[in-house]
Amino acid sequence: MTKKTLGFYLSAISAVLALVSVILYGNVFATSGSVRPLLIVSIVVSVAVLALTAVKGKFPGGNLLPVLSAVLVMGGVASSFGPMANTVVFEALGMYTTTYSQAYFTFVGVGAAAWVVSVIAAFSGIAKKADK
Repeated sequence: MTKKTLGFYLSAISAVLALVSVILYGNVFATSGSVRPLLIVSIVVSVAVLALTAVKGKFPGGNLLPVLSAVLVMGGVASSFGPMANTVVFEALGMYTTTYSQAYFTFVGVGAAAWVVSVIAAFSGIAKKADK
């Protein structure tokens, strides 16, 4: 029998935050085609961790999957920087209103939180053997 650890619950939180960031990315002015797929694959990996841990318990390589999820989330956030660079500069010059960057920075904040939670989940372990 296995016990779920803090990492298991952090993986669930990471999946929810990644889902929220996918939704928030719909409000961003300048978008990239690779951001949503990376975030969606991250959600799938997090859900797979939860499902495998719930069904199988502790399994080999289970702690590496949250690392993969963290890499995918940060890849999505990082690939969103390029399209928004001009918009942020134009706002700094007063050519656009700040509403464009507010939606973007909200997306980046939630995406960064999902990344941090995934990293913590990876290093805290997903499941452990229960003492009998």
